Order: sequence, then C-alpha cells, then structure tokens
Amino acid sequence: MFTAMHSLSWTFTAPDIKHRCRLPDEPVNSSYWMNPIVSKDIPLKEECKDFINLNDCSYETCHYRSSNSCSNGYIYDTSHVTYSAIHRWDIVCDKTIWRAFIQSAYYIGQMVGSIVFGKYGDKYGRKKMYFMALCLQIFAGSSSAFANNLIIFGLLRFLLGVSHPGLFMIAIIMMMELIGPSKRRLPATISGTSFSIGEILLGVFAYFFRDYRHLQLIIGVPPLIFLSYYWLVGESIRWLVTKKRYNEADKLLKRGVKINKSQIPEDWWLTLDTDTDDGTTIIDNKTKDYGYLDLFKTPKLCKRSLISFFCWPVVSMIFYGVSMKPDFLGGDPYMTFIIGGFMEIPALLLVFFTVNKIGRKPLLAGGYLVSAGCMIISQLLSHYQTHWIINLILYAIVKASITCVYTTIYTFTPELFPTVIRNSAMGLCSTFSRTGAILASYVSFWLVTQYGNIFMVIPFAILSSIAGLLVLLCLPETVGTPLLETIEELENGEKRTKLLTTEE
Repeated sequence: MFTAMHSLSWTFTAPDIKHRCRLPDEPVNSSYWMNPIVSKDIPLKEECKDFINLNDCSYETCHYRSSNSCSNGYIYDTSHVTYSAIHRWDIVCDKTIWRAFIQSAYYIGQMVGSIVFGKYGDKYGRKKMYFMALCLQIFAGSSSAFANNLIIFGLLRFLLGVSHPGLFMIAIIMMMELIGPSKRRLPATISGTSFSIGEILLGVFAYFFRDYRHLQLIIGVPPLIFLSYYWLVGESIRWLVTKKRYNEADKLLKRGVKINKSQIPEDWWLTLDTDTDDGTTIIDNKTKDYGYLDLFKTPKLCKRSLISFFCWPVVSMIFYGVSMKPDFLGGDPYMTFIIGGFMEIPALLLVFFTVNKIGRKPLLAGGYLVSAGCMIISQLLSHYQTHWIINLILYAIVKASITCVYTTIYTFTPELFPTVIRNSAMGLCSTFSRTGAILASYVSFWLVTQYGNIFMVIPFAILSSIAGLLVLLCLPETVGTPLLETIEELENGEKRTKLLTTEE
C-alpha cells in the first residue's frame, strides 16, 4: 500500500495551481490569489509575465507586460492546496518541467532498483533484498517531509524509486515460489489489491491534508511496523533448493508442515529429479549464477524476453500516465483519482476469478485493446460537448482495463521464465517498464499541460494496440503449467509436451 502511495504522491505534492506574478511591495504571504482589480487588469494567460513600472520608462516605449519571468515572486491560489512543493520551490512558468524531472527521478530509481534487486535477489536471496528495500523506503519517505532543497527532494524521490521493485516485485516472486500452479493468481491479485487500496488512501489523505509535508509524514513513517516481518517471514524455499541449501529449506518446510498438519519424507532432497535426457545435471546448473545476457542466449528465451521488454513499458506508461493526470478527461482530481483506485478492485476480482479459466493471454490482450479503444473514443468525443459522467466512465474503463493488464502480467511473466533466471528476468522487465513511466511523467506533467491531451491519448492508444497483438499472437499460454526450473526445460522440455503449442 505504501509503495503505491509513494509512487503517485507527487500528483498531490506538486499539483496544478493557479498563480500570478507578485506585485511590487505586495506581501509574500498574501492570502488571496487574485483580487478584483488585479483580475481585471491581468489576463490569466499572462500569469508568467512580470509587471513593468511606468516610472522606469516612457509610455511609448513601455509595454504593458515584459517577457521576463516574475522577478518579485509569485502569488498562489491556496483555496484548494494550503502548501505544496509548487509553493515552496516555485515550480511554475519556466520551471514547470521540473515537475516532470522530479517524478521521473522516482522511475529512474525504479530502473536502478530493478537491476540491483533483480540480480542480487537471485544471488543473495529474496528476504535480504526485501528488507534492505524496506529500510530504504522508510528513510527516504520520512525524510522527504524535511527536505529544504528541490535537488535533495528529487534525490529522496530517486531512493524511494530504488526501493519500489525490491518491495513489490520480490514480494510477488516469493509468494509465487511458495504456492502451486492453481494458486499462482493469488500473489499478483493480492499485491494489486494492496496497490489499489494504497491509491485510494492516498487520494483520501491528500484530500484532508493539503500541506505536502504532512502528507509525506503520513505515508512515510507507518512502514516502520513492517520491519517486524523479518522475524516472521522465511526465505523462499524454492530459491534455497536451487542453491543446494537443503538444511535451511528443510527447516522452513517442517515449520509449514507443522502448521498445515501434513507430512514430508525425510531427506526429501535426495528424491529430486536431477538429470536431464542428455545426462547433464540440473542441480549443478541451478547453482550457477545467471546474468542478464543469458536471457538472450536461446531462441525461445530471447523471444519471450524481447516481447516482455516491450509490453512492460507500455502498461507502465498508460497506468502511471492516467494515474498521474486523473483529470485529463475532466472532473475533480481528488474524486477522479479515488474513483480510479476503486475501479481497480473490480478489475482485480475479474482477473482473480477468470485468469485460471480463460487464461492469461485473453486478459492481457483484451486489457491492452480495450484501453486503447476507450482512449480513441475519448479523443473523438473531445470535439463535442459531452457530459462529465461520460468522461468519468471512459477514465474508469481505461483504469480498470490497464489494471487487468498490470495484474495479469505480474502472474504471466514469471511463468514464462525458469527459476534460475526468473528474478533477473522480472528485474529487467521492471527496468524497461520504468522507461514507460518516465515518459509518462513528461507526458502528464509537461506535454499535456503545454500542448493538450492529444499528445497523451494517441501515442498511448497506438502502443497499447501493438502490445495487445504481440501477446495474442506471439506468446504461449501458461495457465495450469508447472513453473520451469532451468533454461534447458524451456528449450527442450516443451518439445515433450503440447501444453505450450504457440511456441512450437
């Protein structure tokens, strides 16, 4: 939940705020933003141009307005937001692009975190990396409220981004490696629901706490309680087995057996199937440290990797783009943001109840294509006067559809890759997805503001359509299949089964 809050908090920390240049000798802390005299003489479209004193030049040579930025500072509308990062650091006019810079710093951090936690989660274990990420989030999240410099604030946003994949991605992988094929829909659904609840709570907190410093403390300090999980959560048993750490795996299994009142054979690791048809030893391969380049060394693995590396940034771009700009189709930003969060929950339930029945591919491809269609419809309707309810419905459908994609892709992608390289594959997918989120930052916080919604809607719709077709035509269905353990199983094992026919 708190990861979701941090990832989208900039939406309310630095919202669009009406402003104008401060008049000479006007109090800096003026409680109004536009009095009747000023509003009569200052067109709102000129809000970034300074005033010229007629005593400093002749009437003939003076223009009503200069093209200089506001040398006396700014006066802001405080009727909706009491104090924000916009107020504190004057992120308006020629500094507007800093809104995109700061948010993109978070996603650049996610790229770094995806690489670091993806690789070292496979090497040193899921649990260690998870709690390192948690400590980083607590430090950076709570410190953001006290940052007195925009650069420092941006650095803290970067560190928050680094922690994101270490928490969200590793938690899903640990759950998936703990359960059987019929239950693999649970991790992504649980994580997605937590993310949605985090969005809703962020909207509610932002509505009641209009000072960004208070908002940062509310979402930054409570994760301290999750440090207690270190003594409650064990390492991934599947990961321990791949590293031949059988004694540790056996202790965890016996703990689970005691709770579930079941049994496991003594020395169960001796019964593992360690040989392939060509006489090589799989267990030996599992102890090898695989790197990112191994994702491209075999044909099927390379194909799956390349398609995944395209689909992930597309879903990330659309999800974060519409989340960061909830009012891009009109409406109150708080209400639209909260409704968007609520709409994710039915989408998550849809995935939960259908992903094992109709498969992963229909939900993925369908979500991409439906969201693309709704965005195109919204752009066509923008030429006509439409009721705000229609815009809200279209926004809700886009949010629900892309949530279906995001939830399903977290189930689908780990199933495409073997255990020995799964965490690395997920880490690299998450890294590529951040390029989409970074682009979404500039689209939502800069391009849409400067040039209009068409620069958001059309590119999103085209990319979403391409991703949907790639999933539909080029990837296998994985529902009901056991998780692959080695690269050899992926390249050779499928030739002995007809479960994954689209790869043949």
